Amino acid sequence: MKTEDLKLFHQIVDTGSLNRASEIFDLPKSNISRRIKSLEEELNILLFHRQNRALQLTEAGTKFYKKTKAMLIDLEASIQEITAPTYEVSGHLRIQLLPFPEILDIGRMIFTFMDMYPKISVEIITSAEDKNMIENHIDIALRIAEGKTLEDSSLVARPFKHASFGFFCTQEYVEQHGMPQNADDLRQLNVIRFRFPNGQIYGTLPFGKNETVEVSGNLIMNSVSLSMEACLQDRGIIFIPEDIGKYYQEHGMLIRLFEHIEPSINYGWLVYPSRKNLTLAARTFVEFILAEVKKNPTCGRIKTDIRGMAI
Repeated sequence: MKTEDLKLFHQIVDTGSLNRASEIFDLPKSNISRRIKSLEEELNILLFHRQNRALQLTEAGTKFYKKTKAMLIDLEASIQEITAPTYEVSGHLRIQLLPFPEILDIGRMIFTFMDMYPKISVEIITSAEDKNMIENHIDIALRIAEGKTLEDSSLVARPFKHASFGFFCTQEYVEQHGMPQNADDLRQLNVIRFRFPNGQIYGTLPFGKNETVEVSGNLIMNSVSLSMEACLQDRGIIFIPEDIGKYYQEHGMLIRLFEHIEPSINYGWLVYPSRKNLTLAARTFVEFILAEVKKNPTCGRIKTDIRGMAI
């Protein structure tokens, strides 16, 4: 069995596409199909179903993929150790990012990473849904958690960033509905609520150090940009990262409410399914991103377009 054919098989599974693997390896699709068929004949098993256009692993193919994953990772690590510093890290990464304002800064870091490691190809998936990483062949994902722990204990989580949150609205909204002074006042007002990737609606909000408040409103979104636009149209109060709110506050577009209460802190994590099955490319990426964030703690500072909407 040729190691290159085994890598080719894993690349097809990881990208979910014969065409994408063809692009990455710079090989004709017919060449790849022939090599996979040859691998199947050598193993005497079918690795993929071929009844339709969708590329789907057979049960035997799934087992083979899982059993050989760690083997390929160990082989790659051994080659790097023996041939360093001439060894070039290669591979394909599928990275899931949440559609938050910081995505632009994270994207720029990913582009820098790709310049440093030109043999690594990257697929960025932008989604507000906490996708199953194993089923979707996602190597690394960004997750957000309220507090210092992540609910999904099956994932390896590395602390990435944290942000303080506060309540903001327009001066016009206050003039129309009055300035809230406490939690009881906030319950009577329209709060633009956020739906988290796990489906939970952000309806119970921290209010100071030891208090929470149940809020309601006629708008629920999973987009920071649209929430900002609704708020700027005097449609309600938003609970957002203070870095975002302060920008609009400094430009006279929003005011901060409840100056007397402590801000809430939310935490960001880089997560992956298993240290054991983390490829060298993925491990290199994780360490690079964490080092970049440590080096540049202001990463994620809000940027705006001509309308003033957060992007």
